[in-house]
Amino acid sequence: MPTGLEGDGLLTDRQVAELLGKHIKTIKRWDENPKLKALGWPAGISLNGRTHRKRPELRAFLHNAAMAHVSEPKT
Repeated sequence: MPTGLEGDGLLTDRQVAELLGKHIKTIKRWDENPKLKALGWPAGISLNGRTHRKRPELRAFLHNAAMAHVSEPKT
């Protein structure tokens, strides 16, 4: 089973937090952030009391976030 963002399948929020270098509470807060939702932040899927995210949706979100960052004008 892939451990990073490659492949399909699901990652727990804890795994997502570790991959992104964020605290798990940050990942949970991102669910409420409209700017991140607009960039495609994947909705959580609850399984066995844990929240999971789809790997392909996480890859798409990271791509969109990177593109938004690059295209922002410098002030």
